[in-house]
Amino acid sequence: MAADPRSRGAHVAALPALLAAALAVLPVTAGAQDRPRLEIADPPRACPAITGSFVALLDAGRGMLLLSGGEFLGGRLLGRASGENVRLAAPGAAPWTLARAASPAGAVGIWGAVYPFTGEPATGCVAFDRDRFSSEGDLVTYLRWVVDCVYLALPAEERRQRPALRISSREVHLRVEGLGFQPLPLAGKESATIAFRLPGVDRTYLVTPFVLDEATVRVAVQVASTAGAFWVGAEKRTLGWVVSSLAEAGTLPDPPLTIAVVGVSPAAGSGAAP
Repeated sequence: MAADPRSRGAHVAALPALLAAALAVLPVTAGAQDRPRLEIADPPRACPAITGSFVALLDAGRGMLLLSGGEFLGGRLLGRASGENVRLAAPGAAPWTLARAASPAGAVGIWGAVYPFTGEPATGCVAFDRDRFSSEGDLVTYLRWVVDCVYLALPAEERRQRPALRISSREVHLRVEGLGFQPLPLAGKESATIAFRLPGVDRTYLVTPFVLDEATVRVAVQVASTAGAFWVGAEKRTLGWVVSSLAEAGTLPDPPLTIAVVGVSPAAGSGAAP
């Protein structure tokens, strides 16, 4: 007679892997700290403060202003990160005035480009700590994935309370609980997919964590499932978002899963979170 899954727990192979949607656009290399990080504040566009190697400011009427403290394909020199009230001369558009644009590296040049929205226009800001991309197309594809598939897909209340989203390479530790299996520990880089299977279920579950607030260890986890191997393009079914923190685990109603945050480790070499 087959063993009861409740007694044998979850026989799981956790497979940390890159998110399929971003697989082709992650040209991260050694020395990812070579590009100066920018510290941006743009309150009129719902961006109180954000830090990253690349920062994108979202303006519902003007598009996405992508900024970096170093040259990038498609970008032009717009100004310098000189501190308060920085005015950037965006090509083909009226200047953008920022409440703050600075860098720990000093008064570095600010390179930028404006790209149109392909989905819902919005305000807010996103940042990502990735240094190099192989082409402007790769960079813009990644930017639009971050904006359309992550930032604008987050629960609206979370985005309202935390309008600045930064994606780095922090390590996220989770614990999945549910009926019929023992608590399952999972770990992987933020924005990367972690795959696992449950006893008696013929589908593979996929969880992709995004750190909303490192100080309070608050994490949004996108949950999906597939009947095949997700890394070869199998059809995936999105199940929803679960928001959790150290203080309170989040739940997914169908299937009934609880996802708890165990901890978040800072990205190697990044020091404390901004």
